[in-house]
Amino acid sequence: MWLKKRRGLQICCFAVALVLTVFIAVKMLYGPWIFIRYVRFPIPKSVKNIKAERPSWEISGHKYVMRFKINKKDLNLIINSRPFKEMIGVSYGRGVLDWRLDLHHGESIPLYVSTGRAEPKWFRPDQWKNPKVYRFRERNTSYREHLQVLIYNEEIDEAYLIERYEGRW
Repeated sequence: MWLKKRRGLQICCFAVALVLTVFIAVKMLYGPWIFIRYVRFPIPKSVKNIKAERPSWEISGHKYVMRFKINKKDLNLIINSRPFKEMIGVSYGRGVLDWRLDLHHGESIPLYVSTGRAEPKWFRPDQWKNPKVYRFRERNTSYREHLQVLIYNEEIDEAYLIERYEGRW
């Protein structure tokens, strides 16, 4: 009798270990997968410690927030891969990222407003002093918009990249 219970316990422990292993593997591969899919393939050599999150689920598109280590040389690979334009400033507060195109025009993107989700502990662009900010925007006639905002802290060789795609499929 106790052998049957022991066998059941072994199967249960194996199942729990298998589920945890799969969960950890997916968590570790999620950031690099998002980077490859939306930023650049192959991943530049200096890019390390990729963290990614999807702050909200949208019916007609997607939005991702990423943070990663990268040196200036490899950052230029990303900047030159699309027509990024340098902006003059960025701020973050109350779940909204704002950036300035020039002294009179700015744009923003809500990230963690009305999503019911809190920012991850690693998402702190408001703590960086004078980061470089680049924006890529592409719109087409079928009501689609692709936006990427790249924020780079040269002092610590880290970057945030916000990826958003909206529109009809």
